[in-house]
Amino acid sequence: MAGIRNAYGPYAFIFWNDDLTDDGIRTQVREFAAAGFRGITPSARLGLSREIGYLSEEYLRLVRVCVDECAAAGLHVMLYDEASYPSGSANGAVVASDPQFAAHCLYRLSTDVTVTAQVPGRATDQDFWHPPLGRSPDAAILAAVATPLLDAGPDLAGARLLDVETPGLVPLTDLPPGTWRLHAIAAGPSGGTIRGAHGDQDDGSALAPPAADLLNPDAVATFLTLTHGAYARALEGHLGETVVAMFTDEPDLLGRGPRPGAAPYTSGLEHEAAERAGIDVDEVLAMLPGLWDGGDDQPIRSLWEETVRARLHRVYYGAQAAWCAEHGIALTGHAAAGDDLGTTALLDWPGQDTVWRWVLPGETALTGPESTAAKVAASAARNRAAPTAVAEVLGAYGWQLTMDEAKWLLDWYLSRGVATLVLHAFFDSVRGNRAFESEPDLGKHHPWWPQFPALVRYLARMADLLTETPPRAPVAVLSEEAHAPDVPAAALLERQVDFHYVSTDQLASGEIRDGRLHLGDQRYAVVVDARVGKDLAEIPGGSDHNLARVPLGPGWLEDVLEHLHATGAWPLRVQPAAPGLRVARVGTRWLLVNEGEEAIRTTVHLEVPDGAGSPWQWWFPFEEVHRPAHAESAGTAMAVELVLERRQSAVLSPAGEGPDQGGDAVGGWLGLPTGSRIVPVAGWRGTPSRALDGLALPGAEPIPDGVDWLTVPGLRRFSGTVEYRTDLELDADPGEVVLDLGEVGETATVIVNGTEAGVLGWAPYRIRIRAGLLRAGTNRLQVLVSNAAAVYYEGAPMRSGLLGPVRLHCP
Repeated sequence: MAGIRNAYGPYAFIFWNDDLTDDGIRTQVREFAAAGFRGITPSARLGLSREIGYLSEEYLRLVRVCVDECAAAGLHVMLYDEASYPSGSANGAVVASDPQFAAHCLYRLSTDVTVTAQVPGRATDQDFWHPPLGRSPDAAILAAVATPLLDAGPDLAGARLLDVETPGLVPLTDLPPGTWRLHAIAAGPSGGTIRGAHGDQDDGSALAPPAADLLNPDAVATFLTLTHGAYARALEGHLGETVVAMFTDEPDLLGRGPRPGAAPYTSGLEHEAAERAGIDVDEVLAMLPGLWDGGDDQPIRSLWEETVRARLHRVYYGAQAAWCAEHGIALTGHAAAGDDLGTTALLDWPGQDTVWRWVLPGETALTGPESTAAKVAASAARNRAAPTAVAEVLGAYGWQLTMDEAKWLLDWYLSRGVATLVLHAFFDSVRGNRAFESEPDLGKHHPWWPQFPALVRYLARMADLLTETPPRAPVAVLSEEAHAPDVPAAALLERQVDFHYVSTDQLASGEIRDGRLHLGDQRYAVVVDARVGKDLAEIPGGSDHNLARVPLGPGWLEDVLEHLHATGAWPLRVQPAAPGLRVARVGTRWLLVNEGEEAIRTTVHLEVPDGAGSPWQWWFPFEEVHRPAHAESAGTAMAVELVLERRQSAVLSPAGEGPDQGGDAVGGWLGLPTGSRIVPVAGWRGTPSRALDGLALPGAEPIPDGVDWLTVPGLRRFSGTVEYRTDLELDADPGEVVLDLGEVGETATVIVNGTEAGVLGWAPYRIRIRAGLLRAGTNRLQVLVSNAAAVYYEGAPMRSGLLGPVRLHCP
């Protein structure tokens, strides 16, 4: 059995979406191990053959085959607790075991009536109202409410709770004269579903599995028995060893596609709401029309949301966490909302997701509820001192996703402190229409697969950095549990100040000592109160006035920066300003990531009282190379020149600290050497060398550089790899040089005299060729170019090939 490696870092999210074989599963596992993944997350997905089934004996046997092979290959496993998503239904088996376990909701039926006094004893033209509940045998009226109807709408403050008589009749004879809106608040199945494992179980299908009631402890217990229990029996000996976590995926209380206007419900929830508010249950029932009318400020809305959240946390997440703890594994996954700090904090490995192109370079990186997802996950991890934060990422970004975009989004997470990235997804099959289910495939069905392992190994190195010593932030942003605000996040990140979100419950569990809020593994010097409409928070035991408390208002950022500077709590600043630069402090090291679209050239100023005179170094984790830092020191102050290319990250550390310095791959600064001599590299000829898995290689005349191969007859939809070759004559050994490929569509592997020099996946397509690879005389250069997947899958005219111009920059 191979030694199991670090459990944190890149995981491959696998779609089991067709027929499966033992040999196919074993081969897939070995490919992921060779690519540098730390683990896998196998998932039953739309297209899984019904001959195998979900949670069947055969399915569980195949899971065992997979996990056994992972143990042999040194990979960890996160089990996925559902067929497709959202979690909690066991592909419909929970509701099949008892129809009462279906997801339930409240919905409102209403009608307007005018009560007159002309006919004593009669309220209207009828004595009763019979709300039309339809044919559902499980629907029932929870409450009937009458509200005065004014010109501006129903007067909810004047609500009157009405009687309900069998079989669902509402007497109207006691209503005073006037115009009334009658509300029947009905409880019944939501009608919501999940996306199942088989091709006929997608959204909108009559066979889509029904969602389960995640607020019902009996339904949740059944779910755990059917799924987790089955895995425990099938994987005896692996839980807590090879299997390290259970991934629960955005549980949805109503399911997908529920009846319009549905509000989450389970039997007795109104009593919990009444107890929470300290009022009689009839008062809660009379308030229920406010779930639909009267605007967001209706008190029932916040009360109902808080009651639902508390029950979900207790019933669903509490049961999941207890099961995982009993079996020695971590609970991970992500909540339904990207800015849900409270739910994320319940996970042993707090997680979030970013899919459907929600976040891209530009405005969405810093604005909107999804822009906070990475920090929500990292904050929850740090405030409970979890070993890692997790993110499901790249899913449904489409076949036009480029490696350039992928690198940016992965760095977006890493720079915010999320170390374990579950890459979505790797398709077992693209047969039929399987290629268009939450695409793209990131593996063998993608042209860039030969270059992708370089990105995976980068993620593993970054995970080691972020988990060996957890990042420390000086600022806590106090937030509502259900909503982490984006405004303070953007302002702090653009000024290179790291922070974490903190909820009021987390704040109450902290301790103030020596001018710092001690919470989890963090020591915050400033608390920014970003809650809306709340008084400035008093921190329990907060008599230490060296801890700054700053309300989010005019001048708040300047106050924070001034306090950090005065106390030395964040000894870094950059000048000139670099809004696209992200910074995290990891022990004595500093991670710097270029999140912008242009190269960053600035100076990093550090206060380092214990090491200003020591040599410092840069480590470039993608290129895996070290360079000395050009620093000037004066007393305790140090100024370091920073040149960070587009899509580049670097780590600044005292010499001798950090990763092993033995790496000799190319890298370092990719800027062109000052005063360099330019040598054109011409004569390239390209030949298709790899087509997408299962496709035949096309025949073609040699393709010269500078030619988009989509313009070559027979190659309009060719998606794969073209090998370009040329010979370069040099009069003398040039030493270390920079090879600039110019424009590339889209990824490239550079090989010099038979030795791989590195992988390029984004502009600038420049690579340092270390001394000794090029020599005097004839040199064979090869560039393996893989183009965009959308060329084949969507017919997209995305430029393909070695487009150049290719130049060598010599000292």
